[in-house]
Amino acid sequence: MGEFRFRLPADWKPTTSQAKSIHVIGLDGVPSPCRVTAEDGFLTIARNRDESGKVFVAFPFEKFGELTVGTGTLPETAVPYQLVIELARGTLNRLRNQISIWQEGGLEIADSVEQQVNEATRLLSEAIMQTDSVLSDKGANDALRIAMEANVGVSRQFGTEVSQFRTTQPDMPRFWFANSVGAKDVTAEQCAADPFHLIQVLPEQADAASAAGNKRMIVGPFLDASPGGMKDSIVELDDFFARRDFILNRCRKAVRNLSPSSSLLHVVSGLNGMGHRHLSYPQQTQITSDMLNLIDESQIDVPMMVSFDYPWAERLASAVGGAHPLQIADSLLRQGVPINFIGLDINLDYWPCGSVARDPLQWIDMIDIWSQLGLPLILCFRMPTMAKEQIPRSGQLFNEVRSTLSDEQRLSILETLLPMMVARPGVHGFIWRQWNDADDPRFPGAGLVTESGEEKPVMDLLRSVTQRINAS
Repeated sequence: MGEFRFRLPADWKPTTSQAKSIHVIGLDGVPSPCRVTAEDGFLTIARNRDESGKVFVAFPFEKFGELTVGTGTLPETAVPYQLVIELARGTLNRLRNQISIWQEGGLEIADSVEQQVNEATRLLSEAIMQTDSVLSDKGANDALRIAMEANVGVSRQFGTEVSQFRTTQPDMPRFWFANSVGAKDVTAEQCAADPFHLIQVLPEQADAASAAGNKRMIVGPFLDASPGGMKDSIVELDDFFARRDFILNRCRKAVRNLSPSSSLLHVVSGLNGMGHRHLSYPQQTQITSDMLNLIDESQIDVPMMVSFDYPWAERLASAVGGAHPLQIADSLLRQGVPINFIGLDINLDYWPCGSVARDPLQWIDMIDIWSQLGLPLILCFRMPTMAKEQIPRSGQLFNEVRSTLSDEQRLSILETLLPMMVARPGVHGFIWRQWNDADDPRFPGAGLVTESGEEKPVMDLLRSVTQRINAS
């Protein structure tokens, strides 16, 4: 049995939430199921495999809040590692490598970032050589903090400069923003909201949305395969075959009556390599393939997208069995199904059905990995803002807001992230998946407006970011 042991700093012990998010990524890039214990000042992470790996831990930063950071690749050893030293080493190593890549591409790194990298390197070197554990942890923590400030600083510089370059190049694909109108009645306000170029509607809402505004539409998803995402009318059917027939008939009807303003079909969302009691993983992929082929045979000239949950696959760290979402996408493409866009479903900072907040460079790594499939990517995004504590109804799947990040810190993450995604030519669009807080009770506080319809600060942030990106 593989095992990593770390000595914890005296002033920090992982909370239950932080311990549940710890995962190890092996040489195959897939998170392994882990058993985590923290006692007597040591963190022990056990796996059912013996190999080197990178350990990822949600760690608190005073300025940025809790962010998941990782070590370098560590061999298993009987001698405990010092946790903060290894997190600082891994973060600084990734930062230096990414800076080198961007410099080769022509990005002139700001002097302040260079100074922070040098200072973090010096502090980490001193911490490694320090024999006093308290002083060693302090030096490593200072190195990690400064490295994270440089990480965010260089990410913002990259996003600002390269995103503006992309928007001025006529031969590069245009980056677009879209908002979902939610599951309730379609309003003109939703259809005209700035800064969004498109709207996403359910198939049964397409006619109303077309009448309410003149924006192009993303229609779907025809099936939300994530836990709790299926409509009661489907769940209540007797078996898989009845559910499949219902879904295919609904898809066939929607395609037959497709609006001329439809720009993209979001066929399936929430594929994540793990089934649930209403739709097993093989059943999910079977229905996905059936719908894609059905739409393709109808010979409509509208591209199709399938989106995948947990794009970092961290959910596998707490599961028995399951496949990496990237492997599912690759398998579907090898079957020859007509997928034109890959969607990445990111429910940021929710638990258990969501992704933990990560430092900016891990987003770059994730996009680079998914870009290997050779298809354009679309971010399908949710994040809690102004979230209020809620009590779920009996039997309802419910996610908690995972961390203690403030609204300001979450918006800061988004402000850093968006220009970076625009700067990646493989990313073509961004969809905010929830209009009103009440639209999907599984994700409290994820709307762009409150339950009473008042705009949240996230709307002003989105407007500000898009204006900066498009400024000449």
